Amino acid sequence: MSQQIKTFFSRVWNEIDRRFSRPQVKREHLLLYGSLTLIIIGSFLLRILPYYANAVLLKGLDPWMQYRCALYINEHGLREFLNWYDQSTWYPWGRNVGSSMYLIIPVTAAILYKIALFLGINTTMLTTCFITPAIFGSLTVFIMYKLGSTIHSKRTGVIAAFFLSMSIGFMSRSIAGFFDNECIGIFLMFLTFYFFIKGYTKDSIVNSIFAGLSLGALSLTWGAYRYGYELLALYALLMIVLRKYSRRLFMSYSITISLGVLVSTLMPRNGIEFVFDAETLIPIAIIVVMLFLSIYRILARYIDVQKLKRTVQISTLVIIGLAIVGTIVLYALKLINPIPSKFLRTIFPTLAGSLPLIESVAENLPSSWSNLFYNIYIMIFMIPLGLYFCIKKPNEKTLFLFMIGLTGTYFGASMVRLSLIFAPAAALVTGYTLDEVLRPFALIFQERFTLSRRKIRSTTQIGRELIVVSYVFIAIMMMMTAIYGTQQTYQGYARHHELIAVPGKAHEYQQAYTFIRNHLSDYHLGEKPPVILSWWDYGYRIRTLGNTTVLVDNATINSTQIGIVGSVLAHNTSYSAKICKKFGVDYVLVFSPGLPLYQSGNTIFGQQKNDLRIAHWFVKIAERYAPEYGIVADDYYKEVPLDEGGGFQDKFWDSTVFKLCAYKLNKEGYADNPNQQTWNWRTYDLQDAPDVNTIKNFELVFQTQYCFIRIYRVL
Repeated sequence: MSQQIKTFFSRVWNEIDRRFSRPQVKREHLLLYGSLTLIIIGSFLLRILPYYANAVLLKGLDPWMQYRCALYINEHGLREFLNWYDQSTWYPWGRNVGSSMYLIIPVTAAILYKIALFLGINTTMLTTCFITPAIFGSLTVFIMYKLGSTIHSKRTGVIAAFFLSMSIGFMSRSIAGFFDNECIGIFLMFLTFYFFIKGYTKDSIVNSIFAGLSLGALSLTWGAYRYGYELLALYALLMIVLRKYSRRLFMSYSITISLGVLVSTLMPRNGIEFVFDAETLIPIAIIVVMLFLSIYRILARYIDVQKLKRTVQISTLVIIGLAIVGTIVLYALKLINPIPSKFLRTIFPTLAGSLPLIESVAENLPSSWSNLFYNIYIMIFMIPLGLYFCIKKPNEKTLFLFMIGLTGTYFGASMVRLSLIFAPAAALVTGYTLDEVLRPFALIFQERFTLSRRKIRSTTQIGRELIVVSYVFIAIMMMMTAIYGTQQTYQGYARHHELIAVPGKAHEYQQAYTFIRNHLSDYHLGEKPPVILSWWDYGYRIRTLGNTTVLVDNATINSTQIGIVGSVLAHNTSYSAKICKKFGVDYVLVFSPGLPLYQSGNTIFGQQKNDLRIAHWFVKIAERYAPEYGIVADDYYKEVPLDEGGGFQDKFWDSTVFKLCAYKLNKEGYADNPNQQTWNWRTYDLQDAPDVNTIKNFELVFQTQYCFIRIYRVL
């Protein structure tokens, strides 16, 4: 017995010694994984540039609400968060935050914060939220490598990972500071695609389960989860139409969709109603179709084929008819939730009907060619060739890549914001394209390329010089991509931050939010809190950084109330003050053109976004969503050329927003200091703007040093 034990351990030791004592690393593996490591490290370092260039501050507007939710979860726990009803926003109604926010983003930050403290890292919740996008951006780069490797080869994966790491379209939502749904959502989306295609091609239930869990987590993270569900449904339908349906597809698809839907219903924002959304019923319907196909294949073994076909044809027509009638009835009874207008416009960009609340956000508009090129750069030229390769060599994997590339391109063109989906799709297609282009050259160079006799003559004409030139060309293209990505990241996302003051000169945002926090936030129990009215773009920041109560914020959950805000800003000061009193508004905050601030010969303030630049949306939204207040957009602004009477109309000069913004910013200089010149903001459609030296019903209580942010008390 002892001899047997001794022999067993001897064999184990010999096996360990054989495997680890003389490790042999192939040169290509060393180059491959070394390149991947450098890409991921470089991706992370590029994304944390704002940490070194600026202070630790969140970018954009929505991330401040995510940060506030993360703080609440950390202090009160997840259960309290799910029951959190915030009375300090959407006054006087409030907002049920726990049932209207996506959970994954703030929960992830709270978990990472706890982990950091457990590891002894001295950090803050703000720093954790700041760095989270960079972490998940780098993880997405790694997932892109895994997805590319699964679809075609490891070379495809590495190339795709490189292009994704440098893509501005992806960088914009994975840069440190942009702590919003997209930074984790895009990671979960492509994680779902990776596990799904691996589970399908490898016939793996485990991978399919992971795909379903990832899809469910995506549903708890980002509204674009719809793309994940519909892409898988389109792919499954394509495979059925091309007669490539198999048991593996049914297993992988049904597990992924079923688990995804199940997990999605666990979130209060979705609930059980998620199952009855139109965009959820479509993938479920594909499962039903697959089930009928499976039953048909089983019956075909025991029943005459001709009889079975006739039965199936009749049954199919009956089922389709019943499905159409049932859908119409359920829709009429409002048991099926229609596709939201915002997402319907994404599918059909030319859909008739004006939706000013959606259109007022530049990211929701269709992309231009220049915008597409800016976001993916050289990759835009690789996509057509890559899609051609997918069609030329169709199989389970390349058809999936084709669907990702085609739909990603379509939606990236239909909405600026969806360049975030377009960029990873373009990177994946580009990786496949370059791998296919370079593969024959590599095989010829290694003398491993086998051709028929009739192609030998053309092959002999390809010398090594041409092969070297091809590789050099691709290397230059990748180098240009790296330079472009780094330069644009530094200039557009890392170098500047609107909350950073110009040293020693301007502290506009800091001054405004400090004043609000110190003077407009305190009130005693039982008293009405001070309420600030501003355009909805600024709601999250005012609430989080100013710690006060706001009438509307960026959630846009009540379009009528946003329309009322537009009416307040559009009407004359007398009528606007009455509306403010009706809704308990004490203060109105506006962003004015401000006074010019010059640094190194450039105007810093005066060129930034202000309320006069977006005032035409105020009247459009007021007319559409609050018609009872009598705003007619054409009375204030006409969208025709200026020489045909377009631009702002005379009635606009009497509006509250114009008077609050233009107050004392006269043509000849600032009224309180004639020596202080105002910058020439009276251009284009504002060229006829008159001077404003008096305001009724509103009192200026605070303005920043350069008059950029102004706060008025309602009298």
